[in-house]
Amino acid sequence: MTPGRDIRYNEVGGGILSMQTYPRPTSLDDFLREAITVLEAQGWRIVRQSTEEAVPWHIAGRKGEKWRLIQIVTPATSHTVTQSGRRLLGQHVQLPARLGTMEQWVAHIRPDGRCNFGPYTLNPQVWGSDNDVITRLELDAD
Repeated sequence: MTPGRDIRYNEVGGGILSMQTYPRPTSLDDFLREAITVLEAQGWRIVRQSTEEAVPWHIAGRKGEKWRLIQIVTPATSHTVTQSGRRLLGQHVQLPARLGTMEQWVAHIRPDGRCNFGPYTLNPQVWGSDNDVITRLELDAD
């Protein structure tokens, strides 16, 4: 077994298990792929994505009239950087609740080596004030 890889077992016909190994996510690109996989499995259409680290949001997803604008935070990011990223996301996007959610997906490596990765949703009452945000962010063209 190679360090830094997860093992997943898939049941094959007759109760036989096959083993597949998947690399653990470590980079922004890895976590973007993980997030996009989750969103698409939930029925969201990915409208736009960015692989640059210092942007207010990395993924824009749409399902019907609802939007999800997501910022990815990789492991070992300091609390100060995480908080300022959250503030940047809220100030830049300003998405009202009726249009969708602004989320910061944070990755954290636990002491036992497992990786937790999931969303923190920003409060739209604090940040959601721009009803023309979709046009301003040029997402309506997609």
